[in-house]
Amino acid sequence: MGAQAMPLNNKVLQNLLKTLDLNKGIFMTGTDTDVGKTWVGCQIIKALRQQGYNITPRKPVESGWNDDVTQTDAWKLANAANKQHQLNVTCPNRFKTAVSPSRAAQLEGQKISLAALKQQCLNKVDSEQILYVEGAGGFYSPLCQDGLNADLCVALDLPVILVAEDKLGCINHVLLSVEAIKKRGLLLSCIVLNQRQITEVETQQNNAQDLKNYLPDEIIISVG
Repeated sequence: MGAQAMPLNNKVLQNLLKTLDLNKGIFMTGTDTDVGKTWVGCQIIKALRQQGYNITPRKPVESGWNDDVTQTDAWKLANAANKQHQLNVTCPNRFKTAVSPSRAAQLEGQKISLAALKQQCLNKVDSEQILYVEGAGGFYSPLCQDGLNADLCVALDLPVILVAEDKLGCINHVLLSVEAIKKRGLLLSCIVLNQRQITEVETQQNNAQDLKNYLPDEIIISVG
């Protein structure tokens, strides 16, 4: 059974929560698409709610929008925060085509600007709430007509959680993403290595340990 089928180990989750600066918020990004950003994010949101925090999730753009709304990333995040009734605010930009949001918007004859996304993320958020923003795809994936996920993160000035699938080849993806995050002057809260499935090769590797050789000052958390 893969990591996506069960909740995070409580000790692992608590260690992850300790890396967060709740006065600033959270920007959830990945090394790629489909690495488990939403799965990790939902568990963070639920855990913070249980501790009495008011979490405001934002998935400002989602492509590949499912007709069954409960299967969308935005709904899962809103549900985790107990704000299903605010889904239109959680995700104001939805596109059917399962390509990058910027391309999906073009195909549907719409335009999304970075300034608009920033405003939508901050809409109805007050000082008593913790803002959680989840990008689409990887850190340098196109998000709108004039910006990448990286640009929105800089505009919001949020600390970053970087999620990577814990598999052969992820060291390269993590190192490139960390370098990009640092070059943008952003705070990297932690790196989450998400083991979604186990193969014979994966049982012989230890990406967390190997990454420590290159990123000795970063917090690396393995899940799954």
